[in-house]
Amino acid sequence: MGFGAARNIAPLPVYLFSRAWVSLARTFQEVIIAIVFVVMMGFGPLAGVLTLSFTTIGFLSKLLAEDIEEIDPSQVEAIRSTGASWLQLMTYGVLPQVMPRLVGLSVYRFDINLRESAVVGLVGAGGIGSTLQTAFSRYEFDTAGAILLIIIALVLATEVASGVIRKQLQ
Repeated sequence: MGFGAARNIAPLPVYLFSRAWVSLARTFQEVIIAIVFVVMMGFGPLAGVLTLSFTTIGFLSKLLAEDIEEIDPSQVEAIRSTGASWLQLMTYGVLPQVMPRLVGLSVYRFDINLRESAVVGLVGAGGIGSTLQTAFSRYEFDTAGAILLIIIALVLATEVASGVIRKQLQ
């Protein structure tokens, strides 16, 4: 979706459709989208997965499109002059220029999704949030504390992993 939302590489109809979809995905908070998916799909983790997927695609597509619009066009033109296909242009001309930032943004969004999974679970969208809510409602504060510690550990581990991955990509 991010490639379609980048004006410098997408045809106008694809660009307009992609931008509209990205704007729609970014319009509402995760909790509101989770409520909509819970109404459509029922209680459970499917509604949570759909909520986080919908918002993540919107978030990453917007930022990826902006990064693609700011790439160095000379590298893409050099590859295009060899008669490369569109896929080859993306693989060798665009992706190498945006990949480090895309990895960083993906890890950042993963952190957001960990936190949001707790929130969307509170409205019935399953996941760690519903487990956390159950622990609090049963006054099992030791279990709730353990869940919170696991979330913190996952966020910290993700931060370390993102640093390693970004160093390897540069």
